[in-house]
Amino acid sequence: RIGYRFKDDALLVRALTHPSLIDEYDGGASFSNQRLEFLGDRVLGLVMAEWLIQKYPNEREGFLTKVFHRLVSGETCAKIGHSLQLREFLFVDPSMQRNESGHYDKAVGDAIEALIAAIYRDGGLKAADAFIRRIWVQITDPLDETSADNQKTRLSDWCGANKAPYATYETLSREGPDHAPIFTVQVSVEGHGIARATGRSKQDAEKAAAHSLLEQFT
Repeated sequence: RIGYRFKDDALLVRALTHPSLIDEYDGGASFSNQRLEFLGDRVLGLVMAEWLIQKYPNEREGFLTKVFHRLVSGETCAKIGHSLQLREFLFVDPSMQRNESGHYDKAVGDAIEALIAAIYRDGGLKAADAFIRRIWVQITDPLDETSADNQKTRLSDWCGANKAPYATYETLSREGPDHAPIFTVQVSVEGHGIARATGRSKQDAEKAAAHSLLEQFT
């Protein structure tokens, strides 16, 4: 499924071992995927940063940063993991087998980062780079930034086209019970406008706020 065969299977096992299982037996971080997750986050960041520099040779740093954060977010990693049906291979505490935290499956997102690190340690940066580029494009088409339904992307494009500072997002509040939170987010483009919106997740609120601000510009 991942398109890579490990020379050291122990690295793959560790990448798939969630801390909840180890904690139950008083194990340490070296037995779970936490340390690999830490490393994988940095490897993913390096590959994505270089990828964006190659893809957008004329864009400003602000645009690259916005796209970068979306591509390496926990939500995107979880989406990648679900596309590979990674959860069915995770070693987790029984109580966590169907548990998803927030609006995405954090355990799966963390495992993808750990898997990237495991591939990196097993086959080097070239192997990790190949895995990331192949899977991210295949599943998310992440470099298509012209999608009409991505309001945050449309707002970034507007800022770039109008030589304006890139939008900043601020979470103003989180209300409601844990199983049904409501987020209020404010977006602003310095010197051009401010908008607020609510959503069932922080990302939904940010998209709604971006849409509201775009309406002020049109």
